[in-house]
Amino acid sequence: MKSLPGIVVGLAIGALVGIMLAPESGKKTRRRVSKKLSSESESFFKDLQDQLQSGLNTIKQQYDEYVDSASAKTSDVIGQAKRKLK
Repeated sequence: MKSLPGIVVGLAIGALVGIMLAPESGKKTRRRVSKKLSSESESFFKDLQDQLQSGLNTIKQQYDEYVDSASAKTSDVIGQAKRKLK
């Protein structure tokens, strides 16, 4: 297991070298890789944004439910206290 990071790094370096030595010119290859990474990163960030928004909506809903519950309990306690004071 100690050699796993080395293997992963070796594979990544090998892939980069293979891409750079491809039959297309370096400029075309870099442009193609750049476009692919750009579109994938846009998709990644869009998915991340959607997940964060969903999480925020869930948190907001839970907060609203907690506030409503706390408000109802507070009203009950106030009502009980008023009845006992009479």
